[in-house]
Parts: sequence; structure tokens; C-alpha cells
Amino acid sequence: MENINYCVFIDVLGYGSLVSDSSKTYLQKITALNSIYSNLASSLLGVINEINSQIVDKIFIKSFSDCFYLEGKNPVALMFCCERIFNDTFGFYSNFPPDTEYTPLIRGGFVKDWTIRFKDLGDLVTNREGSNPIGLGVARAYWTSEKSKISGMRLIISPEVIEDLELAKFQKNNYEFQVTEFVYHNVPCNLYIAPITINEENLDVKLYELIWTEEVMSGCTFEYVSQLKNIRQNFNDDSLRHFNKTAEVVLKGLLISTCNIRTPDVFESYRKELEEMAKLK
Repeated sequence: MENINYCVFIDVLGYGSLVSDSSKTYLQKITALNSIYSNLASSLLGVINEINSQIVDKIFIKSFSDCFYLEGKNPVALMFCCERIFNDTFGFYSNFPPDTEYTPLIRGGFVKDWTIRFKDLGDLVTNREGSNPIGLGVARAYWTSEKSKISGMRLIISPEVIEDLELAKFQKNNYEFQVTEFVYHNVPCNLYIAPITINEENLDVKLYELIWTEEVMSGCTFEYVSQLKNIRQNFNDDSLRHFNKTAEVVLKGLLISTCNIRTPDVFESYRKELEEMAKLK
């Protein structure tokens, strides 16, 4: 029997361009891929196990090629898990010198719908235990990430997930957002969500996104601004939109922070710099 679950599909942005790039040698591609998957494996191993130790309904994970899929019954725990994964993935190399490692960008879709798990065909052939999720939840999570025409390192959330959350509305620095809370190791952690009303084809949409950058930007160290500068060279004209829109979500994290009070001059300087990176001006 099918179950209603919260489903997240996440993939590595630019994977196809990387593996088919004729300007890179085979060794360069393998080195970059090894860097990406070592980064992701480290993040997933720590995050999933830690969070599953704190919740009753465990998060299920399945990976294939450049994609991985998460599923669970607790939407806030799943969202907190995604925030940790996004921050770990983007921030892992933030203190490394430019050109020493390849920093991947990831994007995800988050929905609520029916799924069912069948025995994994590969495991069945090799006499191993393993399950493979299928269903409308899996498909819609993919569509929400890939087909919404929203670029950059974003977690894009479908409305039915938002309807299940207890949200409080706030406004700061002329930016409106909503907040929910996840209690982790007995510590309340805020998760910040903002609506998306127009996609990059100027079509009306009713979607939301997790402002996964808020916690790091609230430290007022602005390391993510430096990280954006470091990775700018990885983008060509075709992929630049992913850089711009990642800068936009970093900017949103800054606007939610209290850095305008703690470091007002630096706040304004980085705000302008991020607006230029995001091409919002």
C-alpha cells in the first residue's frame, strides 16, 4: 500500500556540463567528481545519522549518479536535514584557496505525496537487501527541482508542505519571510522560508524556498561572500544564472540576519556586493 510522505529530490548542478566539457581532461573531470562526491558523502553520512538519532520516523535516503532522494514523515526534520546538507556542501571548501577544490552547487525540490518502496532491482539480482522508492512523490520532487525554472543552489518547496507547517511571519530589512522551528538536541533552531511568486521565465508560480544561508550569514563573518568570489570562475555564460541565483539566496540570508545592527557599515557593503552578484540592481 502506498504511503503519503515528504519527499526531497536533490541533484548536483552542472554535472552534465562537467562530464561533457571538452576543455577538461579526463583526469580533471575525475578529480572534480571525486571532490564533489567526497564532499557530499561526508555531509550525508554525518547529517542523516545525527538527525535520525533524534527523531522517531527515520529519514530514508537513496542515491543514483549525481542525484539523491530523501523521504520521511517529519517535514521540519527533513527541512533541517536539507539546511545542514546545503551548508555543509557549500561551506566545506570556503576556507580553501581558490582553484584547490571544486565546490559543487546542489538544488532540491520538496513535496508531499504518495510513494511506495519496491525491492531494488540491482540488489535483487545480487541477492542483497535494498529498496527503491517510486510514486508521485518521487516524480513531483524531481519536477519541482528541475522543471520550476528556478536556478541556483535552492531548496524549492511545494505549497502543500508549507500548509502542514506552523509558521510565523516576519519582516526585516524590507524583506518578508516566515519561520518555523525544529528542536535539535533540546535546542530550538529556526528555519526561514520565503515565497517565490515568479520564476525565471516570468511566469507566476506558487512555491517557496528555504533560506539555508541564514545561520552562516548571521555570524557576520561573510565567508559565503568570499566563497562566491572563489567559485565565480566555474561558471560560463550558460551556467551564470546558477551563480546569480545562489548569490540571491546568500543575500536573503544576510537580510534576515542582525548584521545590519551588529556591523552596519560592513552589512551595507556586502549587501551591495551581493546585489551586484545577484544582478538585482
